Amino acid sequence: MVNAGRVDGGVHYHHHIGEDITRRLRRAARLSTERVNEVLATFCPSDSARYATFQKALGLHGVGVITGKSGTGRAFTAVHALAEAKPDTPIEQLTVDPTQKDAGISLINVDSGHSRFLDLTPLPELTGAQQVGLRGLVGESRKAGALMVIIAGPGQREEFLAELQAWLHIDEPARAEDVFQRTMERLCGAGTAERWLEATEVQKALEGAEPARALRLAQEAHRSRPSDQLSEEEETLWIKQTLEACADVTEELARWFKRNQRENEFRRVLLATVALLEGAHRSVIVHHAHRLAREWYVPSLWQTPISGDGLTAHLWEIGAHVRDDRVHFNRRGHGDDALDYLWREHPGTRTLVETWATEAVADLESPQRFEAARRWLGLARRHRDEAPVAALIEHWGDSYQLMWAAIPALAEAAVTPELGTQVRSALYRAVTASGATLRDRTVLEVCRVYGRVQPSTALTRIRHIAAKVPAHWDELLIQAVEDIAGEPGNIGIVVEALVSWHEKPGRGRVATVASLALCRLLAARGGESVPRVMIEMTEGQIDEGMVIAAWRAASHAGTQVGRPLWGWLDVLESGADEHRGFDVLCHAARGHERLSPAVKRGIGRWKHAHGRRAPALDGLSRWLDESEETR
Repeated sequence: MVNAGRVDGGVHYHHHIGEDITRRLRRAARLSTERVNEVLATFCPSDSARYATFQKALGLHGVGVITGKSGTGRAFTAVHALAEAKPDTPIEQLTVDPTQKDAGISLINVDSGHSRFLDLTPLPELTGAQQVGLRGLVGESRKAGALMVIIAGPGQREEFLAELQAWLHIDEPARAEDVFQRTMERLCGAGTAERWLEATEVQKALEGAEPARALRLAQEAHRSRPSDQLSEEEETLWIKQTLEACADVTEELARWFKRNQRENEFRRVLLATVALLEGAHRSVIVHHAHRLAREWYVPSLWQTPISGDGLTAHLWEIGAHVRDDRVHFNRRGHGDDALDYLWREHPGTRTLVETWATEAVADLESPQRFEAARRWLGLARRHRDEAPVAALIEHWGDSYQLMWAAIPALAEAAVTPELGTQVRSALYRAVTASGATLRDRTVLEVCRVYGRVQPSTALTRIRHIAAKVPAHWDELLIQAVEDIAGEPGNIGIVVEALVSWHEKPGRGRVATVASLALCRLLAARGGESVPRVMIEMTEGQIDEGMVIAAWRAASHAGTQVGRPLWGWLDVLESGADEHRGFDVLCHAARGHERLSPAVKRGIGRWKHAHGRRAPALDGLSRWLDESEETR
């Protein structure tokens, strides 16, 4: 634990990887234009009449509610309704935080005219505080002239939701045939879509299928179309090859598992090993396949070093090969298919695989570790199951070798629509556990990255870390806060949070960290001529009263407050105080037992260092003296 605050690699990680990860997080948390266009092009309501009524009511009242079971297309419907009602308007997906008293609803900013949808299903029922927050959010949205759709579960019929007039309950998802027909007509034309739907094998493939499978089939048909003009024989071959490319992987793997029963069970182990460690050196694959086989009491295919077939033959049987001494599957994505099958059809393997993989991945080189972490994230997202990501927190997050590979995947998971709420809850549980461990360092770095996209929830978790770690963690905590504040639009949120940390009684270490961090944020950084807080205050991004409170809280950092104060005095004496720095310092220092003497000392030192008159600073000093005399 003593070394946990001194793990090497942080600066290198954030300089070289952090920006790329942040861009990926923005894409994960927001709806891209491409995604909205895809929804517009492929959406099919399960009940057209009810949906049309909902659309009309949403346009009239500005706020609507969509209910239904998971998998019925609630989010898809919300996006389509918003995009149709206000074309070319950005759509944001809002998330709740169950660890907050009001689920974080009061922290949501709806100043812009963007359309939004909020998923309440992670909350079993709305508490009084959450209903108050939701009422306020709806009011702010209407005031901003924005549209909002609230997604709720079938049992979430709280009184406030019932008051809203635009309602849509989805009984079942859209028919796969309808989705396929609409998508195919757009991509390949109405005539082609009709001929495909007349084919018996296409009807069989779509029967009882999910809308996502129909969409994939149409997209693959468009991608693999040989030409616009096809003979009957060529079109038949096109249909056959497309269906083979989109074959149900579950059925294919089920047949493969059935063929490889007890006598060839080691091949199943080898398949799982390559699926988790694809791209690893062949010696690493063999070593850890044997480890996993021992865990599962499976006899090896090689009873002696030279018995049985060689590695290449067995890899061929599982659809893999060796290239440049590294093992890869023949077909891209086969590893994900295999992991999905094991996770779904053999749930008893999950815990063992999670613990085994921690040691196995430690033998990989750095790029392969990052890829392995992304495989866990992909598995979790596809199954909407937080368990694979929780394993990254629990096992990888407590390992010096693996923590840096886990951080990008965990940060992305924390903002994804499928997993964000559950993952943030898991991070919260980790930091509120007793004692400070290396896992807390991992969570801190995760918050440092995902906090750029969702600052409020990340700062809550950083506050809990600050409450229990020793003083040598302070610089790490402050750097994390600075990184979050560095993202455009975040500094006001960060300053307000730090002031609240300081003002709450009994905070101890948390108040110390808040004061030190505020000193950093109030100072000019990296060649800035005017501190950023000053500029943000002038532009109305930060309330002047909040900056006054920030200065008072920062004064508790002792001599550290001198650095930001010096920068503000530079601006005041430059003669161009359009940033209202004079008024803020006057009101902040007036009568304050710590800040007032600090400002006076700072003025004296500034004048001594510059060796010249300072009319603006003299005026500030006189104002403080006069205010103290009147008191």
